Amino acid sequence: MTSRSTDHAFVVRVHSDEEVSGDTGVIKQLGDELFIALVDGLGHGSEAHIAAAGAAKYLDGARLKNSLIDIMQGLHKHLKGTRCAVVALCRLNQRTGMLNYVGVGNISVKIYAPKPIRFVPREGIVGYIISTLREETLVLSEGAILVLHSDGLPAHLDFSEVVSRQGSSARDIAETLVSEFGKKDDDASCIVVKV
Repeated sequence: MTSRSTDHAFVVRVHSDEEVSGDTGVIKQLGDELFIALVDGLGHGSEAHIAAAGAAKYLDGARLKNSLIDIMQGLHKHLKGTRCAVVALCRLNQRTGMLNYVGVGNISVKIYAPKPIRFVPREGIVGYIISTLREETLVLSEGAILVLHSDGLPAHLDFSEVVSRQGSSARDIAETLVSEFGKKDDDASCIVVKV
């Protein structure tokens, strides 16, 4: 099977009263796999930014081919003593469509496909306390759209109308979600991956 091409984007909007964001995203190509992480440092402002930047630095140097549970446990140790964060990690095999997921805290991870799916994260705060981690796996059909977003966008909303707009790029979708649904009193971030 040949590798599927993916269109992906990360968009963030800073809290209206702050200079820096406590949300960050990481998207890295690793051969046939795409590693995806969305991090929301607790609260907003400089302390949240320090936690999110520390998470991004850790992930930049981590062995991203390791299990997502191992990566999350390493990140948990790394963030001790910071403001801490909630985090979602995904790995997408672009050849097979296999998606692996591990999440802690209130990062929403939704798959828009003929049968929409929403992952349920484990409770906890990375760097403070996390429950037993569980890695979930499923296979995405071609044409599926993966959306990760922080709590700066309401978790209960269904974004199907925006996601399904014909001809929209991943960046168009992410920018629309953040601009139309992002809360002004929090950082708002979104990663979109079109399979």
